[in-house]
Amino acid sequence: MGVEMGVGLWTFQSTVSGRQSLPRLYRDFPELATSVERLGFAHLWVAEHRLWYDAFCPAPLLPIAAAAAATTTLRLGTAMTLLPQHDPERLRSLAAAVDDAACGRLELGLGLGHRDAEFDALGVARTGRGRRMEAGLQVLDREPRDRRQDAMWGGGMARAALDRIGRYGMSAVLPQTLDAEGIRRAVAIITQAAHDAGRTPGRIGMIRDLWVDPDGANARSWFLPRVRRHYREEAGAWWVLDGVHGFERPELLDKQVERAATSAIAGTPDEVAARLTALADAGVDTIVARVNFDFVSERALHDQLELLASTVLKAVTS
Repeated sequence: MGVEMGVGLWTFQSTVSGRQSLPRLYRDFPELATSVERLGFAHLWVAEHRLWYDAFCPAPLLPIAAAAAATTTLRLGTAMTLLPQHDPERLRSLAAAVDDAACGRLELGLGLGHRDAEFDALGVARTGRGRRMEAGLQVLDREPRDRRQDAMWGGGMARAALDRIGRYGMSAVLPQTLDAEGIRRAVAIITQAAHDAGRTPGRIGMIRDLWVDPDGANARSWFLPRVRRHYREEAGAWWVLDGVHGFERPELLDKQVERAATSAIAGTPDEVAARLTALADAGVDTIVARVNFDFVSERALHDQLELLASTVLKAVTS
């Protein structure tokens, strides 16, 4: 299989910088999916979070089911379903039903979750998420063998996460901050773990924050400062850095934000295509261009998808 390219992440958020009607976001999602399919992208991805002021999508399989009914070839994925926060038997049943309705087009991404508030509200100990992840994967691994094993995705870059991905024959969503050498190391760990478990390694994917503009300088000056603001809020409020929340360790927060911004890709179509091709050369076969943020207007998002499809998509996947 060659390099595939999809788009993400749809989160159904409404913020001061991107005010949205939540009923309209859900109602219009199938129509958006048909546009993404028409443009030639291979897949579209939805995120899961809950208990956040801007209404992050708490049940991504529901809009995915609606989008599946409106499309025929587009694969629809979660990045990520937070497995330790779910009853695995119920999730297995629901995911199988959605996959059947989508004629095998569900890409089920599974992550640990990291927000204390979500675990606390659900009465689940965050400290036990690794054990719950392992137990949940054992349940999901009982799916019939005619379902594509590489349609189950795991995230992370810690050795334990990469080993787990390989042991279950899952596909991987690697962190966007990994450089080429880091990608190669991660692929080697996954491949070895899969071999040791008698599994076939899955695909290697990466989500990259991305913006393309015929004027590369304009793309960078517009996109990168906004990405920094986006991650400062997210990392400061959600992430634990050196044992405390990000806003309490500004020096660590600055480093985390800079890593995220440095890994973002912004430039001309040729510049963006070259950087994505470099990822493919390092071992990535599935690229998700993250172009949907709360600071991107509906008109700008539409234009970006059109430009990305007519330029970068053809250059990377041909």
